[in-house]
Amino acid sequence: MQNLWKPLKTGYTAELLLDLPPSAAFMYRTGNNMVPLLSGSCVFYPSGFEGEYESQDVIVVGDEESKQFVLAGAVTAFRSMTYFKLIKHGRFHSIVVHQPHIRENMTPEEVIVLKGDDWRDLMIQYAETTAKKMGVKPVDSRKNLTGYCSWYYYYANVSEADFDENLAALAKAHKESPFAPQVVQIDDGYQPFQGDWLKCNTRWTSSMKEVASRIMKNDMTPGIWLMPFLASTASEVFQQHPDWFVKGADGKALAMPGWSPEPDHLWCCLDATLPEVREHLTYVFQTLHSWGYRYFKMDGLGFCMPEGTYSDPGVTPLEAFRIGMKTIREAVPDDILLGCCPPFMACLGFVDSCRIGPDTSRYWRNPEPELVNCDSAPGSVCMVNALHGTLANWFMYDRYYRADPDTLMARADNAFYTFGEARLSVLLGILTGVCITSDHLGTISNERMALLERAATLRLRDVRPGKWVKDTWCQIFTGKLDGKKAAAIFNDSLETRRYDLAELGFENGAMELLHPMGFVTGELILAPHDGALIVAG
Repeated sequence: MQNLWKPLKTGYTAELLLDLPPSAAFMYRTGNNMVPLLSGSCVFYPSGFEGEYESQDVIVVGDEESKQFVLAGAVTAFRSMTYFKLIKHGRFHSIVVHQPHIRENMTPEEVIVLKGDDWRDLMIQYAETTAKKMGVKPVDSRKNLTGYCSWYYYYANVSEADFDENLAALAKAHKESPFAPQVVQIDDGYQPFQGDWLKCNTRWTSSMKEVASRIMKNDMTPGIWLMPFLASTASEVFQQHPDWFVKGADGKALAMPGWSPEPDHLWCCLDATLPEVREHLTYVFQTLHSWGYRYFKMDGLGFCMPEGTYSDPGVTPLEAFRIGMKTIREAVPDDILLGCCPPFMACLGFVDSCRIGPDTSRYWRNPEPELVNCDSAPGSVCMVNALHGTLANWFMYDRYYRADPDTLMARADNAFYTFGEARLSVLLGILTGVCITSDHLGTISNERMALLERAATLRLRDVRPGKWVKDTWCQIFTGKLDGKKAAAIFNDSLETRRYDLAELGFENGAMELLHPMGFVTGELILAPHDGALIVAG
């Protein structure tokens, strides 16, 4: 596509003309952050299929009858993200590509066009090419990653007493349970203000160094949450160094509304093109490392490429972000970095794990009346959105990084979902191999603890969508479990559904492992909001 690029005031654009049959009615769209782009961004057949449809990073269009598919996707993100728009009037007309911030003296990000008879193969080829172009090291996922995160039980109100109570239960599970937590991560709620990551608030009497020591004494790895590039205007780091932040048109630090309550609600982004900021980032991470932390949940990364004025006017916002990420990676080269709320491609080569779906929740759907239909509000926090976002990004699993589906929700206490919905949540850990939970292991029932233990010990590999239905998210994913043909089935609908095992490739039946149903032949029946894991006998 290099000869198709045209410069604009706002970057570069190109147009790719498509040659597909008039009957072509397949589209697969994606988002460049962990929030799903739109309801149905997985496999989508809009009614009438006329108009303009946006996608980010990559898009696939095609015709299922003739098995003709075209993929257009960015394989680099060093200076700019890449945005696609499919324009269709009567038949597929074209894909318009836009890359903001690319100036005339810069080379556009590389975009490839792939054609083939199976869109899933194209997605895998695309992901592998992107990982290579972006310098991603081979992902080691031989063992499922297990652990604990305080957020989805206590949220920002977590106290040291809460944490110690959970630590005792985690230590017991570490010795006695197949779940055996490897990482114990303190989430948002320990710090006085966003940005002051080396201090504690009044709910914590011990220092974070002392807390890490208690985790290590129980043979588990300390983890901690922070938003490395962000600080609220109430924080000490902002009060002392307002000149360290990206500036707005008025020459002052550019403040963005965050999710924290007042006075912690206005956030500013550190300008990583400043040497002093890079020194600050290095100091924060190396200090936490010296205290024993080896797992860093880096949140708020989607806020960290603001349009504004940087100290180095020659860099784009994405370049500044990657300068900061490189600084952190070099500060703690052997520790686990988890990107959260991340721009997916901009993180490539720097993070070990990455959140690929939205925040989960104690609720299947958001309980607020205006958000009862969670799918109609893709940014809202609920279990079903976390499910859909994780499944939509299946092609990233173990190719870009370890894919984090957010915490697995199995418990019944302080939670508002069914046992079947808990099975759906836990099934995401079996697909991705990342099994972090916020469940209190001292109060969870044996029956629900068994779900977490399944997630810790089982892994579906070589995952890809199986059979799918129009106008729905993919519900069936095939792969291998311990070398045997296997499939994960997600019935996220309001209907009981029947699945013909022969159509799924299990002509001789299969063993179901999550309920368990035992050995199933002929047809598998799933209740609404329930999941199953089957493996060939």
